Amino acid sequence: MNLLDGQKLSQKLYSSLKEEVNKLNFVPNLDIILVGDDPASIKYVELKNKKAIEIGIGGQIHRLDKNSNTQEVLNLINKLNQDSNITGLMVQLPLPTQIDTAKVLLSIDPRKDADGLSPINLGLLFQKGQQGIASATALGIIKLLEEYNIDPSGKNAVIIGRSSEVSLPLFALLMDKDCTVTICHSHTQNLAEICQQADILISAIGKPKFFGREYVKSGATIIDVGFATDPITGKTTGDFDFDQIKDIVEFITPVPGGVGPMTVASLLYNTVQIAQKNII
Repeated sequence: MNLLDGQKLSQKLYSSLKEEVNKLNFVPNLDIILVGDDPASIKYVELKNKKAIEIGIGGQIHRLDKNSNTQEVLNLINKLNQDSNITGLMVQLPLPTQIDTAKVLLSIDPRKDADGLSPINLGLLFQKGQQGIASATALGIIKLLEEYNIDPSGKNAVIIGRSSEVSLPLFALLMDKDCTVTICHSHTQNLAEICQQADILISAIGKPKFFGREYVKSGATIIDVGFATDPITGKTTGDFDFDQIKDIVEFITPVPGGVGPMTVASLLYNTVQIAQKNII
């Protein structure tokens, strides 16, 4: 069993990004919209901002009250879209329930979409030869596979979950690498049987230790996007039961320390890419 160390790779990527930022003749800015006071969201946004500053990216966090409505968020996004000093922008998810998330993501200028969550960019990922900005989480997973020389070409990949934030862009990115991809969800029948065929098995459902040995093919690569608290131990865990499967898989992402750090690093990677293309 080999760990896909996202923490280590993210530090490597930050060093490279800092060099690229230093080559620019301007300071790129990443602005983040945070609605509400969810502790996890606040912590995550502050981490993103901190890492951005460390590699030379500017920008600010725009905080909106938890009772804000959809139009208030749209008005702020429109203002940031039109500000030529802002290189990239993102909206921290999840948003409060009264806000129309789909409308919000659609309103982001796809050229500034640092988190890669605009449906326009998602659509471009499915168009051969087009350059869409990939979801930061999906891109982080691809970079982990590349770093550890895991070539998806000709392999069978199974993605559990069908979110437009992770699963669909990852589907497109893997397909582009000539991988055969299956997406499973809550209505999928014979889930264990399908998972057992996967050379690369990815889950993003947020159910702690849901998948044990009966779902995993020997020698498989496991990408665990899940992040939850184990109700028994109180420790942070992923969708896979790490202790059950660690002896039969070839590669696995730890939780924490796997996909999470790469999501933040890939957000900043996208921001630098936007700056280099001067798409502002």
